Amino acid sequence: MCGKVPCVVVVSLLLAAGLASAQTFGQITGRVLDASGGVLPGASITVTNPQTGVAATEEANTAGVYVFPNLLPGTYNVKVELQGFQSAVRNSVELQTQQTVRLDFSLAIGTIEETVEIVGSSPMINTEDAAIGTVIDNRRIVDLPLNGRNFLQLVSLTPNVSASFADPGQSGTRQGGDRSAQQLSISGGRREWNYYTLDGMNNTDVNFNSYILLPSIDALQEFKIQSGIYSAEFGRGIGQVNVTTKSGTNAYHGTVWEFLRNNKLDALPYAFGVDTPKSSPFRWNQFGFTLGGPVRIPHLIDGRNKLFFMGNYEGFRLRNQKETLFSVPSAAMRRGDFSERSATIRDPLTNAPFPGNTIPVSRLSPISLALLDYYPLPNQPTLGLANNFLAVNRNRTDKDQINVRADFTESSKSSWYGRYGWTDEGQFTGGIRLNGGTVATRAQQALIDNTRVLSASLVNEMRFGYNRFFNAAGTELNNVMDPIAAVGIPLPTKVPPDAWGLPSIGIAGFSGFGPDSNSPYINRNQNWQFTENLSWNRGSHFVKTGADLRLDHYNQDGNQFARGSAGFNNNVATGYGFADFMIGYLGTWSYASGLAVARLTAFSQSYYISDTWKLRPNLTITSGLRYEFTPPWTDTSERQITAVIPLNTPQPQVADLSLHPVLVRAGTGDFYENAGIRFSPDIQVARDGRLGDRLIKADYTNFAPRFGAAWSVTPKTVLRTGVGRFFVQDIGNIAFDMNRNLQGRLTVQSTSTNLISTWTDPFNFGGGNPCNTPAGVLCVARPLVLTSNIDRKTPYVDEWESSVQQEFTSNMALEVSYLGSRGRRLQRWINLANQPVPGTSSIVSRSPFPEFGLFQGAANVGYSRYNALGLKVTRRYSNGLTVLGSYTYSKSTDNGSGIRTLGTDPLNPQNSYCLSCEDGPSVFDQRHRFVTSAVYDLPFGHGRKYLSEGVVGKVIGGWKLNSIVTIGSGFPLTVSAGEDTANIGNCCRPDRVAGVSTALDNPTVSRWFNTAAYSRAAAGAFGSAGRSEVIGPGIINWDFSTSKELQISATNYIQLRFEAFNFLNHPNWGDPNTTFNSVAFGTINSTRTEMRQLQFGLKLIF
Repeated sequence: MCGKVPCVVVVSLLLAAGLASAQTFGQITGRVLDASGGVLPGASITVTNPQTGVAATEEANTAGVYVFPNLLPGTYNVKVELQGFQSAVRNSVELQTQQTVRLDFSLAIGTIEETVEIVGSSPMINTEDAAIGTVIDNRRIVDLPLNGRNFLQLVSLTPNVSASFADPGQSGTRQGGDRSAQQLSISGGRREWNYYTLDGMNNTDVNFNSYILLPSIDALQEFKIQSGIYSAEFGRGIGQVNVTTKSGTNAYHGTVWEFLRNNKLDALPYAFGVDTPKSSPFRWNQFGFTLGGPVRIPHLIDGRNKLFFMGNYEGFRLRNQKETLFSVPSAAMRRGDFSERSATIRDPLTNAPFPGNTIPVSRLSPISLALLDYYPLPNQPTLGLANNFLAVNRNRTDKDQINVRADFTESSKSSWYGRYGWTDEGQFTGGIRLNGGTVATRAQQALIDNTRVLSASLVNEMRFGYNRFFNAAGTELNNVMDPIAAVGIPLPTKVPPDAWGLPSIGIAGFSGFGPDSNSPYINRNQNWQFTENLSWNRGSHFVKTGADLRLDHYNQDGNQFARGSAGFNNNVATGYGFADFMIGYLGTWSYASGLAVARLTAFSQSYYISDTWKLRPNLTITSGLRYEFTPPWTDTSERQITAVIPLNTPQPQVADLSLHPVLVRAGTGDFYENAGIRFSPDIQVARDGRLGDRLIKADYTNFAPRFGAAWSVTPKTVLRTGVGRFFVQDIGNIAFDMNRNLQGRLTVQSTSTNLISTWTDPFNFGGGNPCNTPAGVLCVARPLVLTSNIDRKTPYVDEWESSVQQEFTSNMALEVSYLGSRGRRLQRWINLANQPVPGTSSIVSRSPFPEFGLFQGAANVGYSRYNALGLKVTRRYSNGLTVLGSYTYSKSTDNGSGIRTLGTDPLNPQNSYCLSCEDGPSVFDQRHRFVTSAVYDLPFGHGRKYLSEGVVGKVIGGWKLNSIVTIGSGFPLTVSAGEDTANIGNCCRPDRVAGVSTALDNPTVSRWFNTAAYSRAAAGAFGSAGRSEVIGPGIINWDFSTSKELQISATNYIQLRFEAFNFLNHPNWGDPNTTFNSVAFGTINSTRTEMRQLQFGLKLIF
């Protein structure tokens, strides 16, 4: 299990170290001096949380330094005592997640009974390290308008963040639900490079690195976004989103709420055509409660000052309807009568026209006729076949979640907390007649944490956590009925119940039917995590050292071609796509023999040591080293297949067979064990253990140094700088792809001169069965192989930053920062081998290895660059007002913005032999982004400055105004050709017209960019257009809310809320069509955000 990492090192570090819990805690530190500036060792410092009554006591060391390293976020009172000196007290010290608050005390000579109260608030600037980050406190979380009450929307309040930049691509189709739509790029990082923690525990699923649990905002204390040069304690991502839940207090507190939305309250969708859009039914309900306090059982337990609980439930119900126009064949065409069509329908057996342009009933395919039961008739009066069917799809989403937390102070030396979270989510998206999709998600999470004071200078923390995550994206017919068997499509193997549904069917000139080919995918993942932390306060040094051990089980079943995918093209059999369908001649047929099965495990280890050195009272040096070992996945089912590729060359028809790729399966023994396929005999296969049990070599070189300095030029001004290396963990989904090879990926292509595939014989290769396989076994020739670089390395990003913070008042500060980074060894999906050079001859004749199709997979060939200027203004809550505003001017470039498809970024580069040709702005590159938020309690009514008493105060008092304003430039888009002009199998971009700009002076939705800047590439050639050349529309959005508090008693009140999303009803355009051969090229037909939506809420706070 230790691999090349010596086990003795693992054990010794476990005994004396662990990953610091700074993901959840903050710390209070400082020095105790006398009036002359001399240190006072032995002074007693007590920190008390007035809400819980829990207190902790430490002694200043020989340098007069004290540290409380493991304090939960909250408000504290700090008292310093030493015999012969007056005591000093500082009350209401606010401590945030991962914040270090420095409080120095100067004691005057006197008696210990004399107490001096020091008046002042917590510092607004960070004088202790170089980390760039922002804490979003509870007030902002619960008061700011949030569409869907999703706190992750508030991540974009901080500099160096871009959000909602692109369609999620394969993350959406293979995972579905809200998780896949969470598009956040932090500090120029990919969306999958964010690491989510909840109460210090891993909250990130390995499939696509999305969050596991999303707690209700009323259950949260606060969260912090770490965006640069953070401590060696943290790893596994570029952006860290660390969330802390609420704990109970000595008083019972809670909330009960209901939020609702209705289409009758919303503005109409934007009218892109001449007709006024209709309002579709929409019902939204979000409801729940929290309750927390001391655990008290009469005559048994009195938990005040010791044992607390906090519980939360939230439910969500959404019912909406979406109307969509489709183009479907006429009733006559469904009978074989094409007499109304101008196209001549030919008999593929004779090439003569069918008499009367009508296909005889005897020639109609019984399978196609049966499939028509799932393809609707027109229901709209139109002059032609376009947009002649209106589908009314009814969608629903149901979610329920529970979170329960307990905190226990065992003694002044030991404290515990634990939490259990659970969620159950279901989503149904309607489609054309039994073609809908479903997403089911269930997750559980549990953790327990103990912090123990070992001595005056040593504090230890230990945590154990467990995650279970289930996610299934499929069709509405999964496990319900098997229409493929019902209509009689002859498949060599039965479709598994998890994959039941129609094949994906595309018909030229019409809307296709059947679910898309990207389901089902079923995940049953588990994760165990053990962390331990040792903090050591020694003189002017504060040292932490730690380990984080994780055991992941990544179990996935799925294959997007388990039901098959059929295409009917105009130029194959009859000269008309739907006529081809009616007689059952397939233009293309892609199929896999079943669901791929992956049972993957990985034992990851991370170790670090960090030192915070107070070199001078106004100068702090931080340094650290982190080591991460994340091994490749081990497939316990031994079903993974990769390719050993001795030669990657564009040279066609390589003669030396020793240079041809070999397919290698994990384990030893029969290569085809438990497989329903056979590869053609000209394909070399092996299962002899030559690559071990992982198929990918482990990377043992992941050392990540960190260094920073903070210099307090004045008590109100600090300069900070730092550098660091950060390793990132890519998604597990790319490892799962290698398990799909054992199910095969067969594609049969027909042409007008080689009609080989029909519904009754979809696997006809036109030359018999080259594998000589028996019935029930699929013969796979020229397979698409999903593989990976055998020597794949862990990607990393080097960062550097400099910043200045200025505290203007005790409650307002400005930060100006520069952050730069370079990403190296990044994972990029490419054609690893067998990509032919462009040409007009057959692909096989130009392929280096003609027995194969393409070899696609991940390789360490990506890179990135990021430079950003960030400004942040923070006004801490005072006099009823809190403000957080940020501006980012940035540039992010790379040669691929994700491991999967993302927006207009395709899965593969145009030319895998020229990856520098892909260099361009990142999909998430947003040059300008300004976001400001404010919460303002109007100064009238109970407990406020004016009219705190009387009838008038009750009427006009208790009002609150909340606002988020977002202004941002557009994101880059790539223009695709919409056809494979290079004739290589998957391609291309069009040509770029020299000297013609893509930008227009006055872009409109009917022509957003200059389409004349592009032309069709020549046949057999790559297009000259580059990547990310077009800039999409920007965004201007104002979300606003107001609330009114109706006081019931001193601590109980009812809150009435009104929220408006896109308050000004400003249309924020969606991205334009970027497919060159599309009739809609350059036009926009959607909005990025909805038009104005209103939400009403009712909360009881007690």
